[in-house]
Amino acid sequence: MVNQDMGGIPLKGLENNAVQVPQELLHNQKELGLEAVMLWIQLAAFAQRGEAVSTQALAECMGIPRARVETHLAALADRGWINDEGMEIRLSVPPVSPAETELDGPEEDTPQAPPKMLDPGQAQFEWLVNFWSHRVGAADPDIMRKLLFWMEQKGMSHEVIAVAIEEMCTNAQRPTLAYLDGVLRNWYQEGIREYQDLTERPHLAKVLPANTQEQRIHPDAERKWKELFPDEFDQ
Repeated sequence: MVNQDMGGIPLKGLENNAVQVPQELLHNQKELGLEAVMLWIQLAAFAQRGEAVSTQALAECMGIPRARVETHLAALADRGWINDEGMEIRLSVPPVSPAETELDGPEEDTPQAPPKMLDPGQAQFEWLVNFWSHRVGAADPDIMRKLLFWMEQKGMSHEVIAVAIEEMCTNAQRPTLAYLDGVLRNWYQEGIREYQDLTERPHLAKVLPANTQEQRIHPDAERKWKELFPDEFDQ
């Protein structure tokens, strides 16, 4: 690696900086060993002074056998701390892996952002998809797009769409999106947007009794409704 001649080989890499110990070197000192770390610092000092270096000179500076210097130079090269460029050796600081940064000690506790919650529209849509799955079956992408269309594009509440699903399940021999569309189109033309609109005109939905004080939908649907929207259901 290093020229064995007494004249040594030039070192480059830190000409414009004072000799400093990079934090990365400290992070890696357990892996490299103290002698290898000190060897890199010695190399940095030689480079700063613009002096050539030899393994013998390094061995004398550190007070260790030259063979150990050569072993540590090989280890530094293997880990990217020095690069042999032929006519010179260039010092470098390789990136530190996440495992190595743990050697720097425990990090200070920092406030963690609270988990991001779904906004009301997203929560209502997810509830509606779950409602469909509970009453009809798995909701495929076409079904989810249709439910989202009536919520976002037409402004109908998830409760109204849920009642329409219940209406479809009660009256249709085979529940289909076409049947659901027909129910929702009729209600939309009647100005139905919110659940209260339906309770004021229960004749529009067979699943809502004419007596609004005793209205009920399917028991399973009611149970699921109450689990997620108890306040709205009890209004």
